[in-house]
Amino acid sequence: MRILAISHLFPTLSERRYGIFVARQLAAMAALAAEITVIVPRVWCPSWLRRFERYKGYGPGVPLCAYEGLETVPVSYLRPPGAWYNRWAGLAAYRSLRSLALRHHRRRPFDVIYATDFFPDGDAAARLARDLRIPATCLGIGFDVNSTARLNRRMWRHFERTARALDGTLACGRSVAAGLEEVTGRKVLCVYGVIDMVQYCPVPDNRPFRRELHLPCEATVLLYAGYLDARKGIFELLNAFGNLARERSDVYLAMCGHGAQESALREGIALQGLTERVLLAGNVDPDEMHKWMKAADLFVLASHTEGMPNVVMEAMACGLPVVATAVGGLPEAVGDCPGAILVPPRDVAALEAAIRKVVAADKEARRSMGAASRRRAEERFDVRLNARRILDYLAQVVERRAAACR
Repeated sequence: MRILAISHLFPTLSERRYGIFVARQLAAMAALAAEITVIVPRVWCPSWLRRFERYKGYGPGVPLCAYEGLETVPVSYLRPPGAWYNRWAGLAAYRSLRSLALRHHRRRPFDVIYATDFFPDGDAAARLARDLRIPATCLGIGFDVNSTARLNRRMWRHFERTARALDGTLACGRSVAAGLEEVTGRKVLCVYGVIDMVQYCPVPDNRPFRRELHLPCEATVLLYAGYLDARKGIFELLNAFGNLARERSDVYLAMCGHGAQESALREGIALQGLTERVLLAGNVDPDEMHKWMKAADLFVLASHTEGMPNVVMEAMACGLPVVATAVGGLPEAVGDCPGAILVPPRDVAALEAAIRKVVAADKEARRSMGAASRRRAEERFDVRLNARRILDYLAQVVERRAAACR
């Protein structure tokens, strides 16, 4: 099968975790004998603006990460700042990538378009499908369907038109799938994970990883991984951990990531007297993240909003108990798993209580939670399993379109 993928979510050498779930998913599909060309719409940014830290990653000179089996082609498009432009972002992306897609299609025709995120990718895919005369599909990742599409009435109507114009839709999580099914009247494929279950796996002894990462071997280590941004609940996590750390000298928190509020976080750590108990590890290469998972005792994510976070799936694949907020696809994906405890977002007391429960548990109880986490990861998050399901679904879409044209 020859697939044209459209995704603005794709890792670059300056942001290696940005859209990594898309890259991993497409690479796994390519490994199963799919031929995939990825067009990556990238927001055009004037050179003078790229002097500022916030916009450095927008430059055309920042290369995309290479993944085996994928041909990736970046395309710049105009997208002014602000949510108000979401209504037209897909049209702008379509106009920028159309001639390139047509050239590739004339050289060797594609069978189907597979987009990720409705804005701008799904919108552009629906428009491009009419030019290429092939079916188009889109993966709803969560925020696009649950938030962006609901900004206002006009945006919702635009989302409805886009979803209905597509030949198939997929979703990261059952709640997103249910919303799409209501709009389109079609069955939506629900997929979750993009995790390499060989790389992310439990280890019998975490001390070698702790020594490598300079973590205390005998302590209880909590791990956070993600952007250092208030929306990720980092300040609620710091407050919850601080209350526990003042009572127990054997708990530590490692935080992997970078972000705009790193300075504010450092100030908060210092004010609470936790400089020796909270390690800010900085931006961790995705290929090294599994080591931090294997070194930890518990993974914590306190986000205010999410789709289906990779880091939770990675942690569970490594056999870690998880404490997370009940947002995005987490309640349906892991809410009934004995290895996970979900709490309301922004609720420091509930977050602290859940962390305390895991920290206070004996080794056998924690081992049982970790085993349950791993089982859930094997059932739902294996990248190879989900890649096969996506390819089977795309094949059905192509066959259905061909049958309708006969």
